[in-house]
Amino acid sequence: MENNKALNTVVNNLDLLEFNSEQKSDAEQFSILVGFIDDLIRNDFNRLVSILYRVDISETKLKQKLAENTDNTITAAETIARLFIEREAEKILSREKYRSRQ
Repeated sequence: MENNKALNTVVNNLDLLEFNSEQKSDAEQFSILVGFIDDLIRNDFNRLVSILYRVDISETKLKQKLAENTDNTITAAETIARLFIEREAEKILSREKYRSRQ
């Protein structure tokens, strides 16, 4: 549930769809996100680094996840997309935790 919400948030925050992300399936949204990241890797790496910094993805964690994929079953873009979603899910949980304390 949180990952679905996180995926929707990431896709909307990056303005990857012309309309609300909730009209697309999770698989479609993930595919769009991976395609966007793959394009950045190939054509605008500096922008990707800037987005990673803005989203607050740890450079250490990114390097670790990329290094773990020694058999190349998952592309770098898929790994980065999963990290985007994971980080956004953490933010959502944190917001809900502090909201419930009030």
